[in-house]
Amino acid sequence: MKFNSPWNAPQQYPTRPIGWSTTALPILVSSPSIVPHSQLPLKPPATTAVTGASQKVITQKNMSSIDKFTQRLDLFERQFYKITFAKLTSISPADRQENGMSFVQSGFFLLITLMVLSKEVDTATRAEIDKCIGFKISDMESVDLVKRLISTLPSTSDTLTVRHASRLVLWPGRDEPRFQDGAAEALMLSVERFNGNETSDTIATILNKKVELDSGGAIHDTFDEGDVSGGVIAVFMTTLYMRGRWRASPTVLNGTQPFHDADDAPQRTVRMIRINDIMKYADLKDWDAQALEISYATPDLTLLMLVPRSNSLKKLTQHVSDTSVADIISKMKTVRVAATIPIYTLRMTLLLPNKLQAMGMPRLVDVSNVTDAHSLRLSHAVQRVMFWAEAGRDAYKDDGIEWDQKPELEVVANRPYIFFVRWRNVTLMNGNFVL
Repeated sequence: MKFNSPWNAPQQYPTRPIGWSTTALPILVSSPSIVPHSQLPLKPPATTAVTGASQKVITQKNMSSIDKFTQRLDLFERQFYKITFAKLTSISPADRQENGMSFVQSGFFLLITLMVLSKEVDTATRAEIDKCIGFKISDMESVDLVKRLISTLPSTSDTLTVRHASRLVLWPGRDEPRFQDGAAEALMLSVERFNGNETSDTIATILNKKVELDSGGAIHDTFDEGDVSGGVIAVFMTTLYMRGRWRASPTVLNGTQPFHDADDAPQRTVRMIRINDIMKYADLKDWDAQALEISYATPDLTLLMLVPRSNSLKKLTQHVSDTSVADIISKMKTVRVAATIPIYTLRMTLLLPNKLQAMGMPRLVDVSNVTDAHSLRLSHAVQRVMFWAEAGRDAYKDDGIEWDQKPELEVVANRPYIFFVRWRNVTLMNGNFVL
């Protein structure tokens, strides 16, 4: 199955300009819906109950390489998440130190990227990468694994718009990476070169146009002249875009609702939707939090949310860093829930060099003294992610009447929470919503 999406399909794009800073701040846009609230239809009375839909889990009885990958991915994502949360919290304003800022990232794509790049580095750098990857398979098995993983990802449909792209852009003077055994093709990696005469402004323009193309025109201004003024050797870019429709049509609540952040954070409000559906739920009493998994209309695609009962994420973040997602899901039961969640669009520019250094791979991004023209080193590496949590075209306006079946539980996510976008038994992206 190929993972091609209609790049030229018309899209509704947010109009808020996107900025860039060397600290890689995310940009959060409150986006109630692409449908004006006044035009939303009234929700009709429910005629049939929504049946339970348990999430299908990929069984890998005879695929040890995938077993190893899935097990290691969980640990890798937790390490990646902990490092990013600590970094973004440290650079947050004084009144945002408790919960930091919103972010979204993909440990899944970073891990398979490292599996491919590890073939093109020197022995010492590869040893660092292999240690971080954490499992040993042959190069041919690794390429085959990446190809299988990419081929089984969700594709664009009438209920989901999803795009992913990987690019490596090289400065002249270094050998072309060989990517033997079809490694670049497995990752769907585009390898390109500058001509060597570009100015800093031109380099930034070239890179920005590539991200715009890969995002279907949705993501702009990833780099500015200052980001590349020190020169480039190799630039790696991962672009991710996901916009899904919920399985159960939500109700757009009237007005805005208070958002309960840390005590010293600014007071803010947010537009919210209410989704009444069969979901997975767990009361994590030891964590003083609730776990909720909401289904998208695309089968096997879900949003797992961990919502603290307090207004702080710090303790919950530590629990998440020490606990596998599988352990959390194992505690969940299927129940009808009415979930009230914020509407937003999150755009993230995540600079990877300092994250890779913190994860034990400093050589991959060390370009200070490179003498081996055959070894790949990255002067720049970035994940550019755009994630939508919206009402969608099928939403209804709030007429004050409850048409859906009575829920057994109600969960209101009117405070910072942790989220995971899950595809079968794998997390595709995760992060924090802080507003």
